[in-house]
Amino acid sequence: MLGIEQKKGNDDNLCGRMIAYAKILPNPDERDSGTPFDDMIKNGLLALEGDFRMFSPRVPSKKAIDRAVDDKLNDMLESMQADGVELPPDMDVEQMRERLHELSSMEVIPIPAKIGNFTREEDILAEDADIYYIGEFIGAGQAHFCLTTLPIYYQARFREQARKKEMDFLNEALTQIESGEFMDTEDLQNDTEELFPKGLTLNTFVGDLGKLLNVRVIPFLLALETDAQYDEQIKLFYDFMKGYPAKADIKLIDLAIRDLRNQKDSALARRILELGCQKIDAIYNEDTQKANEIAEEIVKFAKDKSSGEQS
Repeated sequence: MLGIEQKKGNDDNLCGRMIAYAKILPNPDERDSGTPFDDMIKNGLLALEGDFRMFSPRVPSKKAIDRAVDDKLNDMLESMQADGVELPPDMDVEQMRERLHELSSMEVIPIPAKIGNFTREEDILAEDADIYYIGEFIGAGQAHFCLTTLPIYYQARFREQARKKEMDFLNEALTQIESGEFMDTEDLQNDTEELFPKGLTLNTFVGDLGKLLNVRVIPFLLALETDAQYDEQIKLFYDFMKGYPAKADIKLIDLAIRDLRNQKDSALARRILELGCQKIDAIYNEDTQKANEIAEEIVKFAKDKSSGEQS
């Protein structure tokens, strides 16, 4: 669209983190004077990144918002009356109230995006994000304009997809309630040849996810004898977790288990697996603060381990 090339990611399933970048060619007119954008350009690259994954589609009900607006308006009118201020004769209070209700229902989209500190295109493409290349520009002026408008569209699309997923979840949950097909942790403790029953997903699971991961999923996958068996069963895990928002966490669990299957004494893989399961459980239980703390611990542990091995 408009010459924008998606270098990484799935447009129909946005991950919530985006990077957009442009290649900046020298502008002869600005060679001597310089521009305000000079410090933003790194090795001919101008990049912008935004992380919208903490967005939650849950918002107060319209009735609650309208009630709050009414309270504010009533307080203002009472204050004006107490101060002896008369309303203009042509002012329709109820019409103004309806207009305020309309305005309060409009959603404002923030743009928490920042200039990216990338010096190589390879570094950008290695990031875990939806990545867009907007082309080459002579000078940074127009490139900066394009880059700052793209996050608005991206975030709106991501929010819409999040709402659709939530509606799909609610519809699926209602269907499961009607059919009585919900399963809890204890239902999955029995020895079976399959990791999960066919059709079971996170949306229809009502038990302790942390316990399920540590007591059922991890031991089951580690005990499989062949890689072919593992590949078959890990697909069931991905299918089960399809309603989970951070796909990178599922991939992290998969890679850590694969490492442990090949090297049972790997302290790095074991710790990453432990932290990954804790983060998934925190997000599942909507504990954002704990999830962020665990994510930072994962990054720190991996860096410390890598530095120790290099030295």
